[in-house]
Amino acid sequence: MIRLVKSTCLAFFLISTAALPAISQESKTVTAEGVAAIQGNARDIARDAAIEDAQKRAVEQAIGILIDSQTQVENYQLISDKILSQTKGYIKRYNVTNETVDSGLLRVQINAEVALSRLTDDLSGIGILLGRMHKPRTMVMVAEQNIGRDSYAWWLETGEQTDISVVENAFMDKFLGKGFEFIDHQNAIKEITVTGAYRVQDLSTTQAKTLAAQADAEVVIIGKAIAKSYGNIGGGMKSIQADLAVRAVRTDTGQVIATSTTHAAAVHISETTAGTEALKKAANEAAEDMMGKILAVYSKEAGGTRSVNITVNGLNKTQFAKFKDMLLNQVRGIKDLHERSFSNVTAKISVDSKNSAQTLSDEILLRDFGAFTVEVTGSTANSLELKVTPK
Repeated sequence: MIRLVKSTCLAFFLISTAALPAISQESKTVTAEGVAAIQGNARDIARDAAIEDAQKRAVEQAIGILIDSQTQVENYQLISDKILSQTKGYIKRYNVTNETVDSGLLRVQINAEVALSRLTDDLSGIGILLGRMHKPRTMVMVAEQNIGRDSYAWWLETGEQTDISVVENAFMDKFLGKGFEFIDHQNAIKEITVTGAYRVQDLSTTQAKTLAAQADAEVVIIGKAIAKSYGNIGGGMKSIQADLAVRAVRTDTGQVIATSTTHAAAVHISETTAGTEALKKAANEAAEDMMGKILAVYSKEAGGTRSVNITVNGLNKTQFAKFKDMLLNQVRGIKDLHERSFSNVTAKISVDSKNSAQTLSDEILLRDFGAFTVEVTGSTANSLELKVTPK
């Protein structure tokens, strides 16, 4: 019988921000060591067990790349039960680089390529990544035109027109299955103040940002979808093709965090049915693509740094220069600072922070800035507004 040698808890690894993968990187090669006891001279069985132990530790390292050590500790049981119990599913390939025997223990070292994309998806599936990002709420506002309609069905329409929402429904089904929280704009519309400028089918990023923010959504997915007829293909069957272009926007900063363009086709004796099916196919493909890109952004930010926009009111340029230096050097979690604009007594900056805007707000309030009194007058998931008064 083989007895694996393990520590009393998982060995979590702190990975520096320099080691974080690019958003587009789908896998990561890591080096890990596994250990097993040799029982009854059964070295081959011990080797298999040690390799399995090494694979588990390789996945632990990959988790450390995606989320910080504190999050790992807080979610130890969930990660252990749902992810580390199926380690082999995340190892794309591996090779043994070293093998030694010491005091009845067999140690192997492997280089393993870990599938970060699947790991990210599963971490999201058990709510860890989304929880780390404070569970941002999402709204979909996509204008859609199927066969048989003279114009787009769009986000502001009510009554009988609202049943035409194939794309929005497909997005919500995909995202809700991974734990995302959604706001239905049809239910939230009573909370939205709409002027004439917003009564358009093709919303701009700025317009969508303003409308979704009123409904308390942190992210809005906007775009247009259209189905077009490509004629009969025989036997009374009609060919319909759909095109869809969407983008995801943060409502507090206006940052575009993901885009997708898809195309799909369907055939049916009914043009409307074929159009619905083509739209659904295009929407499902786009939803998968967008969800992966959004989760990649969340993974990078949860495990590394995120951009937080800060508006500073109340200081002249000389005073602001001193305060800016204090922020960078005295506030925990700020790694870099970028001045965006300065006008009169208002400055706009962005900081690269290891903490969320909420945590950063608390850190700022706990600091003694000496010559300045600092008050947080507003905050969102990715922005802060400060009133700074010279003493």
